[in-house]
Amino acid sequence: MSAVRGWTHFFSGLAMVTFFPPLLLDLINGVMWPVLAGVAAYMPDFVDFKFRKFLWRQDIVVDPAPRDPRTKLSPRRIKINKLSEAERWRLYYIQGYVGRVLEEREGFAKFTLRDETGEILVIARDRDYTKLRETLGSTIEEAARAKRRISISGFLDIGEDGKPYWNVADAPHPQLIANKVAEAIDRAYESGRMVTIKIHNIRVAGDFYRRFLVHYDQDNKRIIVYMGPLVSTGGLPLEGTEPPEYRKLGVAYTKYSFRKVYPRPTIIDAFSGPEIGYVKSGEVVEEVFIPWHRGFSHSVTASLIAGVVVGLLALLVGYTNYLYLAVACTLGYLAHVLEDQLGFMGSNLLPPLTKKRVPGLMLFPTRPGLMNFATNWLMLALMIWNLNRFSPQLGVTPYKLIRLSTVIQSIPVHLEDYALLGLLIAPTLLVYLAGVVDRSLFIRKYRAPGVEEAKRKETLEEALEEVGGY
Repeated sequence: MSAVRGWTHFFSGLAMVTFFPPLLLDLINGVMWPVLAGVAAYMPDFVDFKFRKFLWRQDIVVDPAPRDPRTKLSPRRIKINKLSEAERWRLYYIQGYVGRVLEEREGFAKFTLRDETGEILVIARDRDYTKLRETLGSTIEEAARAKRRISISGFLDIGEDGKPYWNVADAPHPQLIANKVAEAIDRAYESGRMVTIKIHNIRVAGDFYRRFLVHYDQDNKRIIVYMGPLVSTGGLPLEGTEPPEYRKLGVAYTKYSFRKVYPRPTIIDAFSGPEIGYVKSGEVVEEVFIPWHRGFSHSVTASLIAGVVVGLLALLVGYTNYLYLAVACTLGYLAHVLEDQLGFMGSNLLPPLTKKRVPGLMLFPTRPGLMNFATNWLMLALMIWNLNRFSPQLGVTPYKLIRLSTVIQSIPVHLEDYALLGLLIAPTLLVYLAGVVDRSLFIRKYRAPGVEEAKRKETLEEALEEVGGY
């Protein structure tokens, strides 16, 4: 599940160690081999994020606002002679001197700008004109007379006459992103193989990010991209940074039908831009979010292999309890796979028998943090339970620290361990049960027959509120 972090998985691996007294005795005596079970539980994400991510093929890369190589911030300068159709709608800045001022009035200006490589027509309208005036501290006419070298952010666009011009802006046009996503979907259908698109995020000065949203309109075969405001790394929008209406929306149509499995639109801001795969499934193209993640590395097959590898390694170096360690590593690795299966994305559980991800249980989709807490509590409960029942064997105490039969006399002595286990894991079971109810309500809200379209619109409206400015 998405809320589970690396340390949680490591903790789960250590919990598996507590099922084996010989491994616990080794830890007490300072032998650290059993800690490898925690490492094994962390390995699925380590393999994906440290290796597979960088080896995965990216078929289409969308960089809506290329960064300056020195500052690592957008926008980057582009010389006028480098502007071409391939750069259309990307956010850059050009630098030069105002040439002819063709028109300037309230809320609008048309003029030429020249640098050492050429000249281009520049158009500023509405709030973009106002911001340009504020940046320059003067009118365009005054800047031309002063022969000042100025910088103007914006993007290349094509006018109704078919000629290119520089559109003054502080964000790229979302049409670029919409076109590329639609292209990826069509290529996936026509090629019959997965096509992966990488969409970079937009980072600007002040550690702010431009938020934008990708919406899949399945019924009309449309990709709709909404450009939003600047947000902080914490996701708080910066007031007054929403794009004006004329460059807020980008729409592209696909040739073929597609299906987005998860109902919420994709929102991109402060986190690294996502990689999204598209693969033909029957007569539609399905979205595969982060296609290099949750594959073979997150499978029962891989957990068995991990256990065998660790066991053989321990045997080669002469570790006595190598069999216990092998089983503990397998269980720790498997715990990671099962924990992730509680969420929505799922994993490819049994390769080579399975080729695709098996959808997750999607427990508590509206409160994933609770699932994370419940899973942590479950692992802690298992640790307490095992340490209590094995404490006499370990020589920690001559008796169990927790004996329910002495408190509740109706509990038989031979059943008190199981009664304690039930008591310890009860909070987790209750949260999981609540997660099942939450899942049911979530599905009913967004996927119930007869209200699917209305709920999709509602979901989009909620996401747009999150993007801001709509």
